Amino acid sequence: MKKYLGFLACLTFCQQAASQPVSVWEVDGFKMPESVVYDRERQVYYVSNVNGGVMEQDGNGSIGLIREQDKKTTVDWIKGLSSPKGLDLDGNKLYVADVGELVVIDVEKSRITARYEAPESKVLNGLAIAPNGEVYVSDWIGNKIYKLADHELKLWLESSDLESPNGLYVDGGYLYVGAWGKNPGNDFSTQSSGKLKRISLKDKKIENLNQGKPWMNLDGLHRYENQQWLATDFMKGELLKFDHQGELLNTYKLGSTAADFYLVKEKKLIVVPYLMSNKVVAYQLP
Repeated sequence: MKKYLGFLACLTFCQQAASQPVSVWEVDGFKMPESVVYDRERQVYYVSNVNGGVMEQDGNGSIGLIREQDKKTTVDWIKGLSSPKGLDLDGNKLYVADVGELVVIDVEKSRITARYEAPESKVLNGLAIAPNGEVYVSDWIGNKIYKLADHELKLWLESSDLESPNGLYVDGGYLYVGAWGKNPGNDFSTQSSGKLKRISLKDKKIENLNQGKPWMNLDGLHRYENQQWLATDFMKGELLKFDHQGELLNTYKLGSTAADFYLVKEKKLIVVPYLMSNKVVAYQLP
């Protein structure tokens, strides 16, 4: 009987361990990395380096890269930014949310080609590109969403119901939002739990897909298989999986300050920047 119970305990433990993401590679030496995006054509990962205060326009920030084949890095590939966060790629254009402006980098020429200012914003953070090429940027502290269209960055939506919008993703006529929670403090803690939200691109109606239970502070956000969602909880250092209605399905342990990750869908690989650990870690999903 004892052997049988021991076997069951071992089986349960092994099943739980197998259901967790497994680290497959790790690269360190970055400068407060906040976001990662994968360039399939060039086989590189771009990494934003905050390198200072998240709200500071100090010129210390940069974009780094990791080569897929050998994991060699160039930490300061593009300089001249302040506190870069969210990234997204469209062709040879890398878009960067950098405090009070949206920056565009030509990845073929390795240089900044455009800057679009948002002088009324507080902390531009998350970024997503729609199929029609429109670029959406979240103002994390300012409770705003900006849109770049026709070479102008304009305020698209402002509402306290956004509850500190962070990660963004455009899908099926909606802008999905990973909300951090109301009124982040200096230690990033909030007065309310964050939520998974969606905004109609047609009429800008904001919907809560869940009620923020258990407590969460959402950062990166990606659509997953079977209409599911993956998001990082920065404060808890967790990866969360939601169903299409926003109900929490699974929680996976990552590490403290896991920020705006990238999902390589065809490989079931998530690439996670750790803001305060100066590293980027790739995990195989269960």
